[in-house]
Amino acid sequence: MSETRLIQYGGLTGRTSLSPPCAKVHMALVYKGVPYRTRNMFSPAKVRRYNPRGRVPVLLHEGETLVDSSDILTELERRFPDPPLFPEDPKVAAEAKLIEDWADEVLYFYMVYMRWVDDEGFRRMKSSAMHRLPLPVRWIAPGIARRAAGKRLRYQGTGLKSGEVVRREFGECLDALAGRLEGGPPFLAGDALTHGDLAVAAVLDQCGLELLMPETAAEIARRPALVTWLERVHALLPNVALPGEDGKPTPPTG
Repeated sequence: MSETRLIQYGGLTGRTSLSPPCAKVHMALVYKGVPYRTRNMFSPAKVRRYNPRGRVPVLLHEGETLVDSSDILTELERRFPDPPLFPEDPKVAAEAKLIEDWADEVLYFYMVYMRWVDDEGFRRMKSSAMHRLPLPVRWIAPGIARRAAGKRLRYQGTGLKSGEVVRREFGECLDALAGRLEGGPPFLAGDALTHGDLAVAAVLDQCGLELLMPETAAEIARRPALVTWLERVHALLPNVALPGEDGKPTPPTG
């Protein structure tokens, strides 16, 4: 059997990722018990060797190339059904799907805005995350990444909003999540972990990085129901945003 390899954008150390879609796949692989290694990319141009769209994650598995985090999770569920991430009950399955899509298409873009469009967020990304890139990539990559993120956000719609509106709406999303969890089931779609939990956790883990996003980390910290839920998720799965020992269980790299 050929080696399973995750093509990703790296994080604060070689064992992490700053990409929620990549983190979602990390967590699914760990949960399914699939051995894998990672390869960090530095630009869309490099990623196009594996995916013509220049987007990560890309999963190389058994000689096949799988792209798009949601499609990758669906295929992993088909190939490795135990333990399950997709509920059998149709109503619960539909709810988990709605949660995953909301995390990928709404919550994620608030994070991207606050990380790349916001001036202070961009400064932190440039000084604390991208300084590790090899020369001359570290000189040109931040500006290219910021322009690409801004263009994508404008097409998606979040980029047309002010920073004040984005931060308010992000806070409203956190309130909605906390309200759902308070006094409710242990996970977002019910009693068991689902792909919806992975998608939301992948974004909130990034927003909880104090080094890069201290304001959003504080917003999460003051909502105990969210903190407890994240702890519950990461008792089973790695926090791929955290470097070193804090992110246990740590996925392999290479």
